[in-house]
Amino acid sequence: MSDWYGTKHHSVGIIGGGRAGLGLFKFFQGSSIASVAYVVDPDIEAPAVLAARNADVRVFDHHKEAIRQIPCDLIFEVTGKDSITEEIRQLIAGTPCRVVDHQSSRVVVQVQDENLDGLRTDLTGSLTKIRTEIGSSLDGSRNVVSRINQIMSSMQMLALNASIEAAKVGVHGKGFMVVADHMTKSVESVRNLTKEIETLNSHIMQVSAQIDTTLGRLK
Repeated sequence: MSDWYGTKHHSVGIIGGGRAGLGLFKFFQGSSIASVAYVVDPDIEAPAVLAARNADVRVFDHHKEAIRQIPCDLIFEVTGKDSITEEIRQLIAGTPCRVVDHQSSRVVVQVQDENLDGLRTDLTGSLTKIRTEIGSSLDGSRNVVSRINQIMSSMQMLALNASIEAAKVGVHGKGFMVVADHMTKSVESVRNLTKEIETLNSHIMQVSAQIDTTLGRLK
């Protein structure tokens, strides 16, 4: 097998700064085995040229100058001009460098686009499912908290009435007073718990909003 699959890092030149050139540039970004050494296009506003500048990668307006200044292991020609491919072959003759013509280069870009579309579809599906489950869980949690609060209000009213009745009968109502006190403390404990649940729901809603934002970007 070629050492392309080994540990050696390879440098790549991209000649053609249009959509295909940008696709190749993105393809190699973050790679541990290959990186873009330069991008060539006479148009300084070409997409791949702008991306290269943003990433501090060398840009040239002519392929001859780039090839002479920076030796590469691979050159991807994506101008679509066979004459340029032939010029590149002549310029790199006798060197270890190899050129990938525009037909083969575009296949790489198309395969990458297909893979990205598949990943985007899978990710969108997974996030949508998670978003739906979060929504259902939040609705269920809100309903539970609402019912608990209703029960706590009733218990608080009962505790208040018990305290009033216990006070009326004096010492004979001491037992009722103890029960009323326990009920009041229980109500407060449960109410604090519902507040924690509501705080958690708020955090979950923030996550849900972030998922919605991500789904919007994936479209």
